[in-house]
Amino acid sequence: MKTLTLLFASLLAAVVSAQDHFDVPKRTQFIELSSEITGMDYEIMILLPTSYEASPDASYPVLYLTDAQWDMTLVNSIVGKLNYDKSLVELVLVGISYQGADADYDDLRMQDLSPSQVGQFHSKSGGAGRFLAFLEETLIPTVEARYRIDPEKRALGGVSMGGLFTLYAMYEKPELFDRFISISPATVWDDGYIFRKDEAFAQSGAPLPVRLFLSYGGGEYSAYSEPIAKFQTVLMQRAYEDFALLNWTMEGERHGGVAAEGWTRGLRWAFRDITPYRPGPMEELLAGSAAGQDE
Repeated sequence: MKTLTLLFASLLAAVVSAQDHFDVPKRTQFIELSSEITGMDYEIMILLPTSYEASPDASYPVLYLTDAQWDMTLVNSIVGKLNYDKSLVELVLVGISYQGADADYDDLRMQDLSPSQVGQFHSKSGGAGRFLAFLEETLIPTVEARYRIDPEKRALGGVSMGGLFTLYAMYEKPELFDRFISISPATVWDDGYIFRKDEAFAQSGAPLPVRLFLSYGGGEYSAYSEPIAKFQTVLMQRAYEDFALLNWTMEGERHGGVAAEGWTRGLRWAFRDITPYRPGPMEELLAGSAAGQDE
């Protein structure tokens, strides 16, 4: 398993190092934060729902997402499409990235998102506890003091190592968020670290009153995807109190292709309990046309 962990990490580094500095929607707001907890300088991206300015008395659910340098534009686009269909409540999006046009995203994220140290690959891995403390003690208070956010409807999500961190945060601080979107998480990390984390949590007898979306790509390398499928089975067999789980397989998708469907389905699941059913514009248009023909 150690060999698989190192192989995964090497492949991941090869993929992400080829990416350039990110592009974001024009209306993105930025907050720069430096953390004494992690020793990192963060660039936080904020996208507000379209009704925000016109609804001064409203507070909104929020999604905090890792790796915003790659996923913020994608997630914003998906949220817009789902809002158009009226299949998702309006959200505040809070994307977490790092300062500097030449930031080494792979190096920085591996420090923050890895829950344990695998020194053969990265000497500074294992910073997830510090990163989670930064979220709790600095980022969330800063963001939620500036924007009208409902702290009872707070979600966390990420892909790959971000998906692993999402699972880690779910067990470590289930009261901090109540919704989690874990897309193709690196369950192979450190000989199945997250399996041990789950077992310890189960042994504690504590409730897990959260909603979790957990997915992987059916076309991913089997040594990577099979542990995720196994972890899905483990969670299905748990009897956690007030735990709502949706396992999903994205048929045919490889590791780089899981984000679009994962975020689409994950967002719908995570917020389904607070998204009232309403017909979308096409349904209304077609219903109106049919009514006109009947007259």
